[in-house]
This record gives sequence, structure tokens and C-alpha cells, in this order.
Amino acid sequence: MKSVAVIVPALNEAANIVTNMAHVRTCLDTVPGVTFTLIVVDDGSTDDTARLVREAGASDPLLKVLRLNRHFGKESAIYAGLCATREFDACVVMDSDLQHPPELIAQMIEHWQGGARVVEAVKQSRGNETRARRALVQIYYGLFRYLTKLSIRGESDFKLLDKTVVSAYCQLPEHGRFFRGLVKWMGYHAVQIPFDVAESTRQRSAWGNTALFRYAINSITSFTAYPLQIVTLLGGLTFFVSLLIGGMALFDKLSGAAVDGFTTVILLILIIGSVLMFSVGLIGIYVGRIYEEVKRRPGYLIDQEGSTLDTAAVTGKAVSKTRTAKAKTKGADKS
Repeated sequence: MKSVAVIVPALNEAANIVTNMAHVRTCLDTVPGVTFTLIVVDDGSTDDTARLVREAGASDPLLKVLRLNRHFGKESAIYAGLCATREFDACVVMDSDLQHPPELIAQMIEHWQGGARVVEAVKQSRGNETRARRALVQIYYGLFRYLTKLSIRGESDFKLLDKTVVSAYCQLPEHGRFFRGLVKWMGYHAVQIPFDVAESTRQRSAWGNTALFRYAINSITSFTAYPLQIVTLLGGLTFFVSLLIGGMALFDKLSGAAVDGFTTVILLILIIGSVLMFSVGLIGIYVGRIYEEVKRRPGYLIDQEGSTLDTAAVTGKAVSKTRTAKAKTKGADKS
């Protein structure tokens, strides 16, 4: 019997989490030859999400909750879930609001058993999104592909990862993570399954326009430094415009056709000032990412008292390293 963990990040889902997980469990029970463990990663919810999952898990030993100390973000919740399930033969990551149809898990298992290391669900339609948001999403996909040379068009976090892929993902050292991009970057053989995005069980989406814009910026800057070259391009363009306008102003002056006023000076100041501010802001984004990386803080902290999943798989490695370091220190003191 193969063991598969289904990782479900959740944030303030008390209204629907028990019902949704019951539906997922029903779909999992139809898959033969596989033992599933359903793990809800509570990303620091301020409602009763974790408590409700614990109570539901009292009658279902295969339903677990992994609770984080506070809200670290969806990427950190996925990372925590994968680190806690590295001993499973495979892991499935999906959303908690049933927009990722759990009925597809059976097909994912079939492709995985057929040799695929990664099985990813790709959006065939985007549900009831507005035209404006769809257009912005397409622009984002195009920019991401152009700047990073990786295509994630239509992809989602709904993926099945083989044990080898999970191990490789957890060994990546960076702090700021983009799950979809990193899985694509690793280059394992992948099979894609199309699906239509279902209606969310949430009354209100947690991803507003501001959050999505920030997410897009972080995902692009975490994969490429190419946007920094825009600064050089803008500098060259500004220099060319300055030479052109300066030459025209000098010609008018020498020919006696110069007009009183500071229009040319004002235009130059506005152009150069705008380019400088844009460049400083872009550089600041990358400096901020460097600052977050060099601090080397953990991507998440686990509330072990609020979790029902055995967190030894998450903390054991760190504990082992600490004990080894202490043993070496004692040995050095004795010598």
C-alpha cells in the first residue's frame, strides 16, 4: 500500500472546513491501493479552524491538523506541510475551498503510478473571474515567461509530487518561495490534467487585488534579476533624450530662436527624476529580498500543542543537528 499525504493550507476557514474535508475524504476513499492522510495546515487562523479539524479528527484518525504559530502565508504553509510529509510516497497539495476538485486526485494517482514524478492540474477555465482580472493574469503569465524563461500559464498549486520531488523541494535553501515556479524550475517529468475552476465555498476571497499584485511582484523577483537591467535601459534612454533635447536647445540658442522660459529644463528634470525614483524603487525590492534571505529566519514555526500531526519529521533534523553540535562541543572541551 502506497502512502499519500494530501496537504490543504487553510486560513480562517471555520465556516466550511469540516464539510469540505469530509467531501475530500469521500473522494479519497474511492481510490484503491493507496492509504491517504489528509493534513490541514492551519496558517495561524484567528477563528476555530484548527479546533474544528481536531474535533473532526477524533473520529477520523487519517485527518490531521498542522498548526503554525501565526500567519506566515500560503507559501510557508505549503512548505511546512511538505517538510512534515517527506516520508510519504507522494504528496498532493490543494486549496481548502474546493476550487481544486478533489475528484481529480484519482487521475493524479494513476499518472503517478504510471511513472510521472509531478502531476499538475492546469486551469482550463478560470471560473467567474472578471474580464479585467483575467486580462491582468494573462499579462502576468506573459511577463513571468519572458523574464524567467519558465511558463506557468494556467497552472495552479493543485499538484501531486513524488517523494523524490518533495525531498528536492524541501532541500532548496531560499526563504522566499514560489511553489509553482520552483516545481517548474526543478524540471521533473510532469503530466498535466485540465480542470475547470469550481465556485469557491468562501463568501469572500482572501486574495484581493493588492495581495495578488504583491504576490506577482514577489514571484517574479524571486526567480530573476532581469528587471534590474531595466534600470540600465532607462538610464540609456534618458541619456539619449537628454542629448536630443539639449542639442535642440543649443541649436535654438545659437540661431537666436531661443524662447524665454524653462520648459526644456522642467521636462528634463521630470524625466530624469521619474527614472531615478523608479530605479531606486526597483533596486529597493531586490535589496529587501536580499535582506529577508540573509536573516535566515525559518519560514514557519509550528504550534505543537495545537497540532495533531506528529511534527518529529519537521523538527527531528534540527534537533539532531543541535545534539551533534553539543556533542562536538563537549568533546572539544574534554580534549
